[in-house]
This record gives sequence, structure tokens and C-alpha cells, in this order.
Amino acid sequence: MRKTTKFSLNTMSLLILLSFLLMPSLSIADFFKYKDSDGNLIITNRFEDVPEKYRNRVKVIWDADLEAKDPLARRSAAAKEQYERQEAVRKSKTEAGEKKNGTKKGKTLVVEMDESSGQLIRRYE
Repeated sequence: MRKTTKFSLNTMSLLILLSFLLMPSLSIADFFKYKDSDGNLIITNRFEDVPEKYRNRVKVIWDADLEAKDPLARRSAAAKEQYERQEAVRKSKTEAGEKKNGTKKGKTLVVEMDESSGQLIRRYE
């Protein structure tokens, strides 16, 4: 008696998924870097653009690696962080001042003098 094994659709889809997971990670890289025969540095975002004879020399560069090495990107990230800190401090000072003075956003302080008593009357409108 002969036994046959049948693969179900779930088993086949699982095998296909595993084969994709085991493929080289070059296909999900952000950039590929190599030097050509003249010594020129070439960076591309498509592995298909790299000629066959240079594919064994390709180095994969991830976008985060490029940003970490780029001084302009580091400076702009630091400036953005400093700006956000300053805005948070300014906002907290404004809120603290409003709580202390009892003022509310959008209100204007109106100062009037009572003519009969000579006292200053302060109110927010």
C-alpha cells in the first residue's frame, strides 16, 4: 500500500512565507554603495542599477546610518530638539503666569480710575 502526502493550501502559503523570510536582506536596504573600476563612489537606492561585475563589492547603507553620519542632519535634529525644549519652557512659563495673575487666554486687562474715590479698578475683558 502506498501513502501519498498532500499539502494543504495553508502549508503551501506557510512555506512560501518562510522562503521570503529567509531571502537575503539586500532587497530591503535603503542604499547600495560601491566603487567602479575608475574609483568613483556610486550610491544608488536600487540593487538592479548595480552592474553585475560590481555586485560582489556592494555595501548596504541604511538610511539611519546615513543620517547619523551627516553633520547637517545632526545639527538640524539638535536645533529642532532645542526649539521644542524652548517652546515647552515658554508654554509652562506662560501657563504659570496666567495661574499666578489669574489671567485667561484671550483676555485683556482693562484699568479704569474711579473718579469719585480715585481708586484704580482692574478687570479682564
